[in-house]
Amino acid sequence: MEQEIPVRMTNFALILNDLAASFEGRNEYISRLCRCPLLILDDFGMERGTEYGLEQVYSVIDSRYRSGKPLIVTTNLTLEELQHPQDTPHARIYDRLLAMCAPVRFTGGNFRRETAQQKLERLKGLMD
Repeated sequence: MEQEIPVRMTNFALILNDLAASFEGRNEYISRLCRCPLLILDDFGMERGTEYGLEQVYSVIDSRYRSGKPLIVTTNLTLEELQHPQDTPHARIYDRLLAMCAPVRFTGGNFRRETAQQKLERLKGLMD
């Protein structure tokens, strides 16, 4: 942020929706993702597990890998799941991710659950 580097933050659900909406511009769309100085992919692994979806995920990850530009990925997948994928398509994707990204494990409470609990407590207070 201090260096004012442009960042694109998205997730594969949005990427897949964008790609499905405009098939003609698919290559340009992926090229734009690769040109971005820093790409952040949120909730990786939560996208549709269809053959088409996996092809698009691979295409984006592989293109970013070949571009050599930095990538940040958040995921609920464990390091074990990334290192030992269920099949070859996932292995190809995860190998590239592990080559590009240094895994960092974050532990702690679920802030969404905590926020929901606080809202519930406020509601209970209003209802009394």
